[in-house]
Amino acid sequence: MVKNSCIFYLVNDNPIHIRRLYKSLECLQKNFLDEYSYPVVIGHEGISQDVVNNIKQRIKSSVFFYKISFKLPDYPQEILNQISEKFKGHWDENAFFSIGYRHMCRFFSGEIYKDPFFEKVKYLLRIDCDSYFTDKVTYDIFQRMEDTKSVYGTIGEDIDMDYVVEGFGEACQSYFKEKYNFSKPTNMFQTHFDLTDVQWIKESDYMDFYDFIDSTGNIYIKRWGDAVIKYQGMSHTAGSRIYKFSDIPYKHGGDL
Repeated sequence: MVKNSCIFYLVNDNPIHIRRLYKSLECLQKNFLDEYSYPVVIGHEGISQDVVNNIKQRIKSSVFFYKISFKLPDYPQEILNQISEKFKGHWDENAFFSIGYRHMCRFFSGEIYKDPFFEKVKYLLRIDCDSYFTDKVTYDIFQRMEDTKSVYGTIGEDIDMDYVVEGFGEACQSYFKEKYNFSKPTNMFQTHFDLTDVQWIKESDYMDFYDFIDSTGNIYIKRWGDAVIKYQGMSHTAGSRIYKFSDIPYKHGGDL
């Protein structure tokens, strides 16, 4: 096992999310933690003691609860004036991306690696409440990263929606200049399984790229998501040190 590595969930008190979290934890324990007893960190803005107790019942290894207080960054006023409470979705009249969702995008794009709570963490695996290991994982995921000298691990790639990457390609072109020549701004990693070498990324050029993207305010204004930010940032800075976990029995989305 790789010392100082952990699995991280970010949860809220929505009953549907909590129900899915319980199932995700049960699958995680049965199909991975029974063999490789890594600690689990539950990030949250406030959950009940009942939820805490139920989580502890499902995980045999160490569980840590970390309360996070999200707030808008200290952007210049001209950026703050452009941030709406809701970013409208195009697929449904009533759908929107909340400020909370965009806080999450910013957190997972880069702020998590600046957080003192994770200062000594080596590998950090972020999975979602509806991420499920559906069968036994036959090897130590974190050890595989170390053995292959990888700094970023993903379950796969996908394409984001055009209307949530408005201006993102131009921003990448501005930052990377002649190096930005091989991908579309809609390309993204499936960051519901997002495994990062924290010690590497904190000292890497990725964080400079993230800070540049963050400074535009467009994570909030235009809903640039962590999945496309991670794809462009890691593709340009980690390169061949990205590992694809193509053989893990895994499902994401909805109920199991």
